[in-house]
Amino acid sequence: MLLRVAIYSSLAVLLFTGGRYYRHLSASAADWDAAPSSPQVIQGKLGGDRLRDALLDSGSPETEADAVIRSLRPTGGAGRIELGDRFRIVRSADGVLQHVTLNRARKNIVVARDGDGFKTAVSQTPMRGIRKSAGGVIKGSLWLSLAGQGVSAEIIQEFADTFQWTIDFLTEPREDDRFALTWEERTTPDGRVWGREVIAGLYDGKRTGRQTAVLFGDEYYDEKGESLERMFLRAPLNYRRISSHFNRGRWHPILRKRRPHNGIDYAAPRGTPVVAIGGGRVKSIGRSGGYGKRIEIKHSPVYGTLYGHLNAYKSGLRVGQHIRQGEVIGFVGSTGLASGPHLHFQISKYGKWVNFLTLALPKARPIPKEQRARFDEAVRAAMPRLNAELEALSARAR
Repeated sequence: MLLRVAIYSSLAVLLFTGGRYYRHLSASAADWDAAPSSPQVIQGKLGGDRLRDALLDSGSPETEADAVIRSLRPTGGAGRIELGDRFRIVRSADGVLQHVTLNRARKNIVVARDGDGFKTAVSQTPMRGIRKSAGGVIKGSLWLSLAGQGVSAEIIQEFADTFQWTIDFLTEPREDDRFALTWEERTTPDGRVWGREVIAGLYDGKRTGRQTAVLFGDEYYDEKGESLERMFLRAPLNYRRISSHFNRGRWHPILRKRRPHNGIDYAAPRGTPVVAIGGGRVKSIGRSGGYGKRIEIKHSPVYGTLYGHLNAYKSGLRVGQHIRQGEVIGFVGSTGLASGPHLHFQISKYGKWVNFLTLALPKARPIPKEQRARFDEAVRAAMPRLNAELEALSARAR
């Protein structure tokens, strides 16, 4: 009897323990089969891949991927994917697509589930401006000196363009000239730069003297409120050197005799673009004796310019056509009496040829009186930072 009781008791304990263990295993198995408790996020850069491929790779069937792409078409988000475009795909814990975000250029495009379909919303990416500055001394060239500090090519070119009416950066810079500049970069939250603009600049050179620039409205002015823009640019092209200056009795290398040289010869490779130094109208175009292929422009009742030895004219250029300052009008060549490729350039004032390199270039309008107070405020905000950059340079030099 006692033996029977002991056996029944042991069986009861085993059944109770086994039941608990079975329930524990069942709960564990249920946990293994359960869906993740948090949403799934798949994101990255698209590069040259298509968004549809990213949707398929993330688990969308073809019909769903196609529906998303159709929703994007009206917003311009379904076209060719550009390098730098980003995507973010969000799925629920059980894998159902919730929404897709596409960062394209400055657009944020969101495709969200709407019942059995999708709806699309578009917003502009917010921008913020970051002020940066740099300063240095000329070592070799302005380009090398700024690039050595990590300044972008875009800002270097804009800095040079800011002073294009007052400084010829091909001939006037000297070793140890000093410069400083402040610019603004407009960036999106992901760090992409969407624009750069020089806010203020300063160049202090042996040949140029102290030149300053402050952006006010859409134009640059010096500290006194005089516009940096002139009626004419300082040069009609990017050239290697001046091969011949203005001279009333120059020895002609081909004719072998002395004759007036009423212009400047700029040596440059064949095909180098030639621009109009100022706005005006084409007075004449065609071949003319020793000038070869040449163009004449009438800028005002006072000034006119001539561009000779051209290899070719800008396509479609014609007499009477209005030309903007800085617009390409032709290309360097060696037509006419020329010993090699170069641009012969000359300028007339009241019908008389004058030396362009010594000509006081007419200025544009100054700051209007009613805006003077606001301009002075802009100068007070910009110049201390530039002067501090130059002082820091001087301190390091000592």
